[in-house]
Amino acid sequence: MLNCILFCVLLGGIGGCYVWLGAKKKDRADQILSVHREIGLIEKQIRERDLQINHLLAPESLRVSAMRSGLDLKPIDIGPRGRLVRLPEPSASPRGPQDNPVFAGNR
Repeated sequence: MLNCILFCVLLGGIGGCYVWLGAKKKDRADQILSVHREIGLIEKQIRERDLQINHLLAPESLRVSAMRSGLDLKPIDIGPRGRLVRLPEPSASPRGPQDNPVFAGNR
């Protein structure tokens, strides 16, 4: 009689563990499926953003954007005398190249 009761308790425990593990497996499968769906959604968003970026970086689009913003090269008004200053030409040194170049600590 005692053996029969212990066997039934053991069998019930095994059955309960089997049901509990089945529920855990189903929960984990649902989590994995939702993560895969989220990964697919994020990859789709990345592809869409890449297409938008490639479209915005196309040379035609950049030209249109620059023209709309007024970023073209513009002439500089230099006035009647001008703003450019001509520097004097450097004079050639009368002595030839030095034998020993001067470094810090080498005089």
